[in-house]
Amino acid sequence: MKEIVKSFGNKAKAYSILLIVLKLFIVPLPGDLTWAKWEVQGEGNLYGTEDVALFSATRRLTKDQDPTQPVIDAEVAEQGADAVLEPVLQINKYFSLFGRDTSLKVRGQGFIFMDNSRFNHGTLGVRGQHEFTQDTKFQFRYYFAPNLLVGENEVRTPEEHEEEEFADEIVTTNFFAAGLVQRFLEDYVLRVYGRYGTRRYKEPFQQRNTDFWTIGPHFLWHASERVQLTLGYHYERGLADGRNQPALQDDVSYINHFLTSELEIELKKHWDLELALHYELNNWTTQIPGDHRKGQHEDVIQGDIELLHEVSEDVTITAGFQGQYRKESFELEGFRNLDGWVGAKWKF
Repeated sequence: MKEIVKSFGNKAKAYSILLIVLKLFIVPLPGDLTWAKWEVQGEGNLYGTEDVALFSATRRLTKDQDPTQPVIDAEVAEQGADAVLEPVLQINKYFSLFGRDTSLKVRGQGFIFMDNSRFNHGTLGVRGQHEFTQDTKFQFRYYFAPNLLVGENEVRTPEEHEEEEFADEIVTTNFFAAGLVQRFLEDYVLRVYGRYGTRRYKEPFQQRNTDFWTIGPHFLWHASERVQLTLGYHYERGLADGRNQPALQDDVSYINHFLTSELEIELKKHWDLELALHYELNNWTTQIPGDHRKGQHEDVIQGDIELLHEVSEDVTITAGFQGQYRKESFELEGFRNLDGWVGAKWKF
């Protein structure tokens, strides 16, 4: 909670959010609020990754996660392979609010690295949905990822030094997101999505502190009873403190374009296949002379494949692969990362 308050600089707002969640989960509120049911979901995945420094950015490059993870410099990539354990616990509450279906979900997630424990981290998320009509829904989300180690990076100083100095680059991310979902013609769904967030870095990388906002549509098509296609686009603007510190020559401000496509196929009863292809273009907007990002850009492309088997009504096992390639226009070579995993999902 201290990290949340510090990140947003508004103690009253942070406590208000926590109290609202606690009231909805624990204390029945007066008025037209009918309690329905609780549900607890668990998940466990075991990953193998080629690059521990790129693992977090690879896992979150989807429309519903955090696709614009912090900048990955050449100095922090290629940190070696590892096995990673991901435990997840989610608590769901379904109820009727003002006579309409409503849900609230709290999700805790951890990543435990077997040989590189300094990369261990966790996230906390809150999601909600309220149904205005059978075809129109409002969704919201809050996401908190404290103290994520990006890697050991070069420290920027106004003065030139003969020897380079390196330190751990650590960032805390907060964002709020909301979307309006509209179904039409039975088989089509349109969601208009937006978010606002912050990334706050620990010293000595505070010139990378960034405020960002995102907007974009998601379009879903139920092509048949067994096939579902989703297309999405995000436009995002990020402004970093480094734009006001020209001596450091480290302005990571950007304009981001994110394109995503996801295909879900029911192969046969109890067997599903999910395919995804994502592309991201980061246009760096720095105007600082001597900043190597001036007039440059970054391309990121990623493909995912996941197979799901429903063992029972409450248990599903999964296996998958995802590969990512990212390239800065000013670097001679790009970076690749391949993740593979097996896991299981269950509910109580």
